[in-house]
Amino acid sequence: MELLTRLLGGAERVKIMRFFLHHEDIVVSLHDVAEKTKSRSAIARKELTALSSIGFIEKKRTRTVTTSGTGKKATSKVKEVIGFKLNIDFPHNQALKDLLFDFQLLDKRELANRFKIIGRVKLFIVSGVFIGSEKSRVDVLIVGEAIKRPKAEKLFEALSAELGRDVVYSIMDMEEYEYRYKMYDRFVRDIVDQPHEAVIDKLSQKLNS
Repeated sequence: MELLTRLLGGAERVKIMRFFLHHEDIVVSLHDVAEKTKSRSAIARKELTALSSIGFIEKKRTRTVTTSGTGKKATSKVKEVIGFKLNIDFPHNQALKDLLFDFQLLDKRELANRFKIIGRVKLFIVSGVFIGSEKSRVDVLIVGEAIKRPKAEKLFEALSAELGRDVVYSIMDMEEYEYRYKMYDRFVRDIVDQPHEAVIDKLSQKLNS
């Protein structure tokens, strides 16, 4: 990830480029780009201006809904704004997709370290987009103790914004995972028996002994 951010002008630009490449048919407002990529509006505006100037995206008029007030007094208004859309004729789109969506380049250890704050992680498996497998049931499986699920969900929201696509994940506590593993649960077995990478593994020896 660090190499890509240096090559392409920073982490925010990489996130925004991934977003447009993954949602090539939609027109989005500045507000929506900032929200979907978890970027500050000022930074998103700067990056959109830069990407528009080189022809990667193009400006289009779109409609957005704004809501004011709360409860029964809430009112909604549709207004027309300047939006942005991927320029499908930009000559380097495919090359950029090949580069920006090759998530096998990501540092898996650094990725796992992000989630250590959610609890005592005993198993952290990456699969799916992180190893280039389209048949995987999940992209990430986390098993642990005292897992703070709301905190984990926020981290996955941030990760999805970073990658420009939704990350499919599953979180289990130790008891659930051990039971499902020993019962040859189809979902769990599909993950551990198919190609994957166990970045943190403090369970396999115990379960297989």
